[in-house]
Amino acid sequence: MSPAMWTLLLALAAAPVVTWLGTAGINWTARAVARLPSPQVACFAAGFANLGGLVVLFLVLQPTGSNRRELLAGIFFMSAYGFCVTFLNWFVFTVTDTSMHVHLLVEIGHEPEITFEELTHRYNKKSIIAARIPRLLQLGQLRLDHGRLYLTGSWVLASAVALRFLRRLLGLRPRPPQEDTAPASIDHARGSHGLPLSRR
Repeated sequence: MSPAMWTLLLALAAAPVVTWLGTAGINWTARAVARLPSPQVACFAAGFANLGGLVVLFLVLQPTGSNRRELLAGIFFMSAYGFCVTFLNWFVFTVTDTSMHVHLLVEIGHEPEITFEELTHRYNKKSIIAARIPRLLQLGQLRLDHGRLYLTGSWVLASAVALRFLRRLLGLRPRPPQEDTAPASIDHARGSHGLPLSRR
């Protein structure tokens, strides 16, 4: 295997780590200059910068007079790989920052013992909305004008429609039922004895 191929393989292997470090660097730099970091922007900025670097590296390592089809195929592969790394980086951020499942597990993990009633009090609709609205405003997806909220772009609705269509293609309901099944699931999990949820 040629040295150029080894260089490309090492670059592909290091791409996820480089993207993650770039995201962390952007966020910590924002904190250092006393600005609120925008994790989604950092995820995509680091990811697409890494994608561009992979494409440039591929072109630099190609010998003079390379076949045009091979060049186009290589550029397409590098771009597709870089996009997948970017999406994975953004997905990790989404899971750790916005997933209700993760928040519940972290909450239970931090508390020695917590009851189902305490969890429902902390995560009622009012508290969830109060926590999400500032976040949506910070991300620029909502705009507050004289006490009223407005969408800043139609792409938000378009993405919601696309995700709903994707769920239908996967055979999933657009909105999984939760209100009716959650209490029954909790009662079943704790044996209907009113035992608190706890970290084991």
